[in-house]
Amino acid sequence: MTLWKPDEILNLLGSAGAIGLKHVTAPATELKTDRSVVTVADREIEALLAARFDRPKLGSYMIGEETVSSRDEEYLSAALNSSVCYVVDPIDGTAPYTIGLPLWGVSIGLMEQGVLTEGAFYLPVQDEAFVTCRGTLWYARGLQIATPEVVPFHYDSNSVVPGRHISISQLSARRWRFDLSNQLFAWSSCVGSYYHLLKGNIAAYLQSSRLWDLAGGVPVLRAAGIEGRFFDGRPFEPKVTHDNFELAPGPFRWRLREHVLFTADPAFFDEIRQHTRVVKE
Repeated sequence: MTLWKPDEILNLLGSAGAIGLKHVTAPATELKTDRSVVTVADREIEALLAARFDRPKLGSYMIGEETVSSRDEEYLSAALNSSVCYVVDPIDGTAPYTIGLPLWGVSIGLMEQGVLTEGAFYLPVQDEAFVTCRGTLWYARGLQIATPEVVPFHYDSNSVVPGRHISISQLSARRWRFDLSNQLFAWSSCVGSYYHLLKGNIAAYLQSSRLWDLAGGVPVLRAAGIEGRFFDGRPFEPKVTHDNFELAPGPFRWRLREHVLFTADPAFFDEIRQHTRVVKE
């Protein structure tokens, strides 16, 4: 596959989700060197995605959470400069996945010459997905059946639940001080946060993550009209540059340099900033 075709992406997400569902009741786990959890489902799904996307001889590259550390610098440089690079997270929300919380999903993003242009993510327990195509956002459900429903999706900011709940990253939950009356959730799941933001169940998402965590979701949010801004107020552009990400080899490679806050309400962005004490890392 060298093109972004929503029907093929949704079919692939459905197959990946089936693998996750197969293992969800008792996933075999192990700890990686950074102390994060990986499961047999992560590895099987990434292998499935690599079989479709990792074809450098055809000009198609893949950056995946579970295999990126095995890539040499020549491959990574080619991937960042390629017009076709898929950035994947086989199971985003591995921690919720291992304890049976339905906040996990599969994420796929298309990066063209370092810019995230298309995205998709799928929550298998809910059997719901979002996928972009040339600026249009599509909602799909029923990927585990032969004929899923696929319809255009339009985000309605007026549907946000009372109280304007906020999802926050694990890093900010541990280190920052929030002087807000709003309910805060630290779910350890980017796709879960994107999903509930689009559904109107939360009004904002404060994110600190690696490239693969956001590659599928950020294009979806942008297509819905939900923009991100760094916490200092600068607009977040989905470009993989040294200004946005840590790209030098090391333990923090591929991580956002600063937190990004996603909300459709600029006034709410300002309110959150005014009532948050940021602790520098």
